[in-house]
Order: sequence, then C-alpha cells, then structure tokens
Amino acid sequence: MACIEIIENYPLADLTTFRVGGAARYFVSVRSEEEALEAIDFAKMQNLPIFILGGGSNVLISDKGFDGLVILNRINGFHRREEGGDTLVHAGSGEDWQEFVDRCIADDLQGTECLAGIPGTVGASPVQNIGAYGQSVSDTIAEVGTIDMDTGRSVSFGNKDCRFEYRKSIFNTVAAGRYLITSVTFRLKKNGKVAIRYRELENRLREISDVTIQQVRDCVIAIRDGKGLLVRPGHECFQCAGSFFKNPVVDAESFKEIEKKVRKAGGCSNWAWPVDSGEVKISAACLIQSAGFTCGYRKGNVGLSPRHTLIVVAYEGSTAQDVVDFAREVQEKVRKTFGVRLSPEVRFVGF
Repeated sequence: MACIEIIENYPLADLTTFRVGGAARYFVSVRSEEEALEAIDFAKMQNLPIFILGGGSNVLISDKGFDGLVILNRINGFHRREEGGDTLVHAGSGEDWQEFVDRCIADDLQGTECLAGIPGTVGASPVQNIGAYGQSVSDTIAEVGTIDMDTGRSVSFGNKDCRFEYRKSIFNTVAAGRYLITSVTFRLKKNGKVAIRYRELENRLREISDVTIQQVRDCVIAIRDGKGLLVRPGHECFQCAGSFFKNPVVDAESFKEIEKKVRKAGGCSNWAWPVDSGEVKISAACLIQSAGFTCGYRKGNVGLSPRHTLIVVAYEGSTAQDVVDFAREVQEKVRKTFGVRLSPEVRFVGF
C-alpha cells in the first residue's frame, strides 16, 4: 500500500513560474499511480476538489489559493519499443518535458525537437496540445494513460480519442478535471527526416544543407532563450507563463477588416496564417502591439516582457490579481481596436 503525506496550507507560488498566488488547503506529491489513487481517495472522503499540478508553467494561482487538494504529479518512467518501423516511447506523466525531449533527440528520434524549451511535464503536453515552431504533440501522441478520478479506473485514450485541436484536447474541454494523466506514449521516427515549417527556423537554418534534429533543437532553444522563455538553470527567465494568450482564429471576412487596421497601425511581419477550415490564425502578439502596447509596457508590478508582447510578466511585489487585472486591460484594448477577444492560454486556479 502507498504511503502518502498530506500537508495542510502548503504555499504554491514557488511551484509555478509566475511565483505568485496563495496556498493549497491540502497538498500531496505523488510518484506512482498507487499514490495517486490514494490521494484521490483522500479527496473523495473529505469531499474536496482536486487540482493536478505539473511544472506550474501554465497556471495562475489566485491570491487566496486553492480550497481543495493539490496533487503534484511526479510519476516517472521512460521506456521504448519498436513497432512497424516506428519507435513507441512511453513516459511517466511527471517527467520533465525538456529532459524527455533531450532524451529522444539523444536516441535519434524525430518528432519533438521543435518543442524543446517548453516548460512543464510530459503529462501536461496533451492537455493543451502544446505546440511551437510548426510542431504539436498531437502529431506524435499515440496513447494517453489516465486515472478516471470519478471511478478510480485506468482509462487509455488513443490519439483520436483525445480530440486534439489548436491548444485543446478532451482533457481541457468536455472532460476537464476528470482524468489524472499517468503516462503518455509517443510514436516517433528513428533517424526521421527533419521537416521545418516555421519561417524563423528556416531563416536561421537555411545555410545548413542537411539539418539534424539536434540542430533544430538547439536553434529553438536559442530563440526561446532570446525571448526570456527558458525556465532552466543558467538561463534568465522572467516570472511568467510564456505566451499568455492564444493566437485567435477568425473568418476570412473579419480578417480583411483586421488587416486594414493592422496596416494602419504600422503592420507586422509574419503575423497571419491560413488554417484548414478556410479561416485565418492571427498573431496575438501583433494585435497587442498594433493596439498600442509595446515591449516593456508596465503598469505597477505587472507588465509585458521587454522581449515579447505576448508575455505577461509578474515583477517583484505583484499579486495574482494584479496579473489578472493587467491581462484584462490588454484584452479590452485589443477587443475595442479589432473586435477580437484574446483567450488566455494560462489556466486560472482558485479564482
């Protein structure tokens, strides 16, 4: 039987990259499915809501904290097997995402190299269908292992079962809060061909005739480091959650009007992309900039990163509510200017 330690009134700020917010009424760290089940049982007996915390890189904890049980997921494990010319890599959901990516690259496994430098855990990757520089985890996820917290049973989701969309999955939409992810299995290519689908990467790597996944990884890391987004030892990182807002998708007619306003404001480079539905995805950073905000804009103890307008930074002395109020100011200005409501990528907890 597992033996877990439930801690009362546990501070959460230092477990998040924003480093603001209050305490959890109850807190537990789990390293196995057995421990996770015991923690879930405790919450049920106490009639407590549950919040699963991974790397803390995409959440904003309220100043009053979370009135329930926070489960810190540290379930580990890594193994691989060959199947049909592909390599299936099975990883525990509590594994560090960057360490997972680096391990795959060291084994010459293609499919995650453009996702290097994203903070968080393996288990968080399918929830929001993380993506960057032309790659998304939905491209390679084969299976997600979970615990149904309503029944205590193990449930596996295939790729299609996850209902992946842009920054969406079943785990943050219709089934949000129901499943604790225990593992993720990826289908990767041994010595796979590198496909570069992002202009900034193309520009940086164009002089290399035969690009390797290691070179792509290193280039992505350099780009993210330049934006202050590397939550790694030895790298400067602002107190933030990376991209605060999602890139909005609009219909073609709406885009024409938005494009006129963006051009009038001075324009942006590489700021809009067609999507399969016939709609257009727009750079949220461009809209923020064109609405009159600049890199480094600050109001009190919260502001935009000096390096990127899509990054909301919590400076020393700030509170979670300060971050919320600042984000609302940005949303409202963009809405009034372009008629577009920016949706946060960040998850708000305890508000």
